[in-house]
Amino acid sequence: MSWWQWVLLWLLLAVLGAAYVGWRLWRLWGPLKKLGAEAAIAQERLAAIEAEINELEHQLRTVDDLAVLQDPAELRRQRADLKARHRAQRAAHRKSHRPDWAHHVEW
Repeated sequence: MSWWQWVLLWLLLAVLGAAYVGWRLWRLWGPLKKLGAEAAIAQERLAAIEAEINELEHQLRTVDDLAVLQDPAELRRQRADLKARHRAQRAAHRKSHRPDWAHHVEW
């Protein structure tokens, strides 16, 4: 083989390599656009969540307000009181909406 055939061979290999890389990049463009759209949506969601966290942060006055740092027995007692109040409210609501003929029935 003469020197110009070697040049043509290497030129052909370079052109084929560039065409292959270009084809792969072309096929990658669609998924990259979808990834960019998903990243934008995720960024919007994250901004909304951070805004909500900042809003809730004002409600939390100190670290001592966290349930994990409070006395479990006190929290259990508060939960039981809350459940009892809700049960009483539901029972009163049911009783007020009973027909007249069923007022003597306890549920």
